[in-house]
Amino acid sequence: MYYSILLGIDFSDASVETVRWAVSRFPDAEITLFHAIEPLGVPGYLRRELESKMKIGRERELDARANLEEIASQCGIEARVEVRPGWTPEALAAITDEIRAELVVVGAHQKRVWPSDELGNTCVAIVRKATVPVLIWRPNRQESDGTILAALDLRDGSAPIAATAARYSAYFGDRLFLLHAMPSTLQAYLRAVSSPTKTQDTVRLLEQRARDAALDRVPEELRQGIDIQVSVVRGRPIVNHILNAAETEAVDLIVIGKYHAPGLTGRVLLGGITKQIIRGANCSVLTVPV
Repeated sequence: MYYSILLGIDFSDASVETVRWAVSRFPDAEITLFHAIEPLGVPGYLRRELESKMKIGRERELDARANLEEIASQCGIEARVEVRPGWTPEALAAITDEIRAELVVVGAHQKRVWPSDELGNTCVAIVRKATVPVLIWRPNRQESDGTILAALDLRDGSAPIAATAARYSAYFGDRLFLLHAMPSTLQAYLRAVSSPTKTQDTVRLLEQRARDAALDRVPEELRQGIDIQVSVVRGRPIVNHILNAAETEAVDLIVIGKYHAPGLTGRVLLGGITKQIIRGANCSVLTVPV
């Protein structure tokens, strides 16, 4: 499914488990393990006295490289190892383009490092900077039949979301759950311009068209052998619908889009819904550039 996968490693338990998962799921892919060395705040007096002798930066690089090689050995793989200086999201994006990785995988922490931190801040920044799909991996917390949920807004250009989710389903032999949340203002608008009877008929018609549009976004050649279910919902915040469906359907993976702002070269518009899903989901999340 992928020829080249880049795994961001921060040496937490989550990142090590992420390597084991990626190797088991994509055994034929070329794996690159990457760690970014972020600037270290060293007091001036300590720097003046010790840095020239200790070569702190070089020591940190060698230590990180040795740790990455040890992780590769523990997982039984011959992985490429890369260590670069800089802020993790920017360094990760740069190495992604350099080695032409097709997928970035990072492990998500389940708790805050500091009380003031928001869950998923680094993951959100990585998704914003990356030019390829980013898989934010979390271990399964519940029994699952391998369900993959594609959150579809059905706007123009969103076809890659459903197609990517279908490819994952076909690759893993899983169940595909297509979810579309209709705008919460739709029914109020229809009531303002038509009678109650016509409003209900129109809503049902639009729901059916939304189901058809969602299914149409799954490539015909990928539909065979996949258990596909389409759900069109309304009346609640979209994030609630997605997170609730992920729980009730025992979802392993949520696939959601990341949009580029029109007319702004290289500018990425990471919507509030995508950010909330990254931070709030109890399962893995795959973001797809569209």
